[in-house]
Amino acid sequence: MTFPPNRPRSAGLRPVPSHAGVARTGPLPEASAVALDCLQTGLALLADHHHGPGTHLRLGTRPGFAPRPTGTLPTVEASVTDRLADARRHLGLRVRDRHAVRTGAPLPPGPGPYYAVADAYHLPWVPYHRQRHMEHSFLVEYGAGPATVLDAYHNDTPWGGARPGSWTVSPAYLADLLVEAGAELFALDPAPLDPAASSPDGTADARPDPVAVQHYTGAYRDHPDRPAAYERLNLEVWLQVRAWRLHALHTGGPAAGEHAERWQRLSERVYLASRRVTHGKGEPQGLFQEFAALLLSAPPGAAGSAQAAGEVSGEQAERADRAVREALAAVLRLPPGDLADGRPLSSVATFNSFRMVDILEHIENALDIEVPADELTADSLRDASTLRTLALRHLTARAGAAGDRR
Repeated sequence: MTFPPNRPRSAGLRPVPSHAGVARTGPLPEASAVALDCLQTGLALLADHHHGPGTHLRLGTRPGFAPRPTGTLPTVEASVTDRLADARRHLGLRVRDRHAVRTGAPLPPGPGPYYAVADAYHLPWVPYHRQRHMEHSFLVEYGAGPATVLDAYHNDTPWGGARPGSWTVSPAYLADLLVEAGAELFALDPAPLDPAASSPDGTADARPDPVAVQHYTGAYRDHPDRPAAYERLNLEVWLQVRAWRLHALHTGGPAAGEHAERWQRLSERVYLASRRVTHGKGEPQGLFQEFAALLLSAPPGAAGSAQAAGEVSGEQAERADRAVREALAAVLRLPPGDLADGRPLSSVATFNSFRMVDILEHIENALDIEVPADELTADSLRDASTLRTLALRHLTARAGAAGDRR
């Protein structure tokens, strides 16, 4: 794995093939990596490491709505404390020790893996390096030889793309880097998984309060510093996109996937509006009404969740993701994974309606499913993400039907 050309490689940090050299911690499916926020990814890796592939999908309970006040604008962004509580409740991960990295103090005993949280501004493998201060998570392992940094984050930013990978670094360099980034290391031990905590509809009855929604969206609509309001709004909407994508993976149900796609379309509108406002141009009409409407129109608890999350759900997500990637590579002659989520299929020069038929048949044959004609809409066939949602929905429905026959 190489660093993007706009980000110079640090002399002390050497990329290695994705996840190679990390014997005890495997990668996440791409479908999951694009549905997790930057504090969840490290926890997801550890959950699958301790409890088996697919355990991380237990984080995909139905998204709630609990904004908290900050100095200027309210936010639904979770804190590290929130994410660690989620890990205990849903992932069977319990904090045994917490270590703040300080100058001159030794790192805790190896080999780990340790869940690390640090300021992304100081991390040379992410595009936020020297661009933006924000908390970011990753795993570190170290012992007698080189240390390893493992980061599962997947996102596109104005400064380049963040992609999952692993890097080797000398223990001394790692210690200096963690000090500079104000890192905290958490030793997380496995704990028994709570079967009740795997329900995808754990917050199904927690409907957003319309008054709270209007107060929250109104704070962004009426904030006097419009560029600052839109900059923060980009994050708020992005968090909703990721939360509903993860819920769709967890449930395999169509309603959550369709709701995630509506959030994705709003996210694109917000980003465009943000760029225009930053350059002194006018704001689009109806954007904040749509923002409030999406919060209030969240689908009820996903009926017909195919199965409890766990290894089988993780296997299904990987199969759906692999089938879509292989179909796009075979039909459009693209490298596997080259077509990023959110990029329309119509933007590929080799794509047309005939190729769409070939792509769909490739996916159906690979997964032994058949998608009804009335589900083949522009929204469900828009890009790689919508194809995965469609494929996973029918894959899990078929598995659920087989379970009913048994």
